[in-house]
Amino acid sequence: MQPSRNIAWLIVVLIALIVGGLAAQVSAKEIMIVLQVEPELDLDGTEKIYIGPIMVEPRAEQATRGLDRIASREFESYLRRLLRRETRLELVDPIEDLAVPTKDPLELVGITPFWMDIGRETEAEYIVTAAIDVDIRDRAGYQTEEYVSPQDGKTYFRQVMIEETGFDYDILVTIFDGQTGEIVHSEQITDFQEQSERKLEIYTDMFDDLYTLENRLLGIFVPRYIRAKRYLFK
Repeated sequence: MQPSRNIAWLIVVLIALIVGGLAAQVSAKEIMIVLQVEPELDLDGTEKIYIGPIMVEPRAEQATRGLDRIASREFESYLRRLLRRETRLELVDPIEDLAVPTKDPLELVGITPFWMDIGRETEAEYIVTAAIDVDIRDRAGYQTEEYVSPQDGKTYFRQVMIEETGFDYDILVTIFDGQTGEIVHSEQITDFQEQSERKLEIYTDMFDDLYTLENRLLGIFVPRYIRAKRYLFK
């Protein structure tokens, strides 16, 4: 029986050496690849687009503030600049003295004849509207977060000091078919722009340098390209 045990042991050692040798020969190389993400709307890129109206989310606790009105104008200008810079879409001039039947954006999206009238007057194939809510966030406090100890591998909780100063955005973007007035796309986008306390009173360029907002908006109209890590084994 002893020779059989020795042979079995030798076979195990031999397999281990072979596997170890193969593992030593396998190496992984990290590479970056660019992936294309198709847009939400099926466009050829030359469609006529009407932007507006850009409204303010209703506030039950207070009246519309000056910041809200400025933010709505700033967002419309920002959206026009963004689409002109990054797409070939034809942006239709705004209608002067556009009569909006309600100040409630949630009610307005359901008034199909209103959107059909805009499409008919401007010959726009799509109408882009938005309801925007902007809050000034200026706070400091402690927040509980999890962390894994490198010593014992266990999960613990700790208090971390958080300071946030800037604009907090919540934007509902809705796209209508210019002929039927029907909703073809709706998307809620949130983002945060850090500002110094001094700049909180300066309501200009409020939407610049917002990566999430820009990426999500462009993703409605044109393909996006994202970078991703992959590993090449050899």
